[in-house]
Amino acid sequence: MKRSIEFENACRMWKEDSEVLNSLKGEVDSIVYQKIFETIRDCKGRVATIGMGTSSVAARKIAHMLCVANVSSFFVSAGDAAHGAFGAVQPGDIVIALSKGGNTEELVNLIGSIKGKGIFLITVTQNSDSLLGKAADIILSLEIAESDYKHMLPTASILSIIAIFDAIADELTKCEQFSDHIFYLNHNHGAVGAYLKEKE
Repeated sequence: MKRSIEFENACRMWKEDSEVLNSLKGEVDSIVYQKIFETIRDCKGRVATIGMGTSSVAARKIAHMLCVANVSSFFVSAGDAAHGAFGAVQPGDIVIALSKGGNTEELVNLIGSIKGKGIFLITVTQNSDSLLGKAADIILSLEIAESDYKHMLPTASILSIIAIFDAIADELTKCEQFSDHIFYLNHNHGAVGAYLKEKE
């Protein structure tokens, strides 16, 4: 059976996405990656992730994965943060800000609050010269070509960010704060929880 144009486009996107993910080993600065890992590992407070639009979806995923790895983390809405919710973020915490262009208004407006509280800022962006890039204590700069046919939608770039922080979360599960018992306490439902319960 002949495949439809739509399915052929899907196959093209999947191929391009896989190529982008495979290229991360050359795209990501290994020193920056190590610094991000160590900063999260050694954090004495909590990790707050923040983003707008599709970046907020990635930010939620990152916070969830860090929680699974037993790192106290949460997503904070940039819109709500400007109206009082930034009180959830305190000195000793880390903020991971995701912004493709690095000048997202809602996030830029929080720079003063981040700096005013002395909070460590990790920025993930494609524009290191942006306001968020310049404000960062660590900047993860990624030049990722999107895989949609207009090369504009957050497709390959978001998959890449999630993949990077998935790898960091995986590495964190090798650290002393993590064990199968802690894993079970943090994830005691679903198929994973059932499997871990058998090991208790």
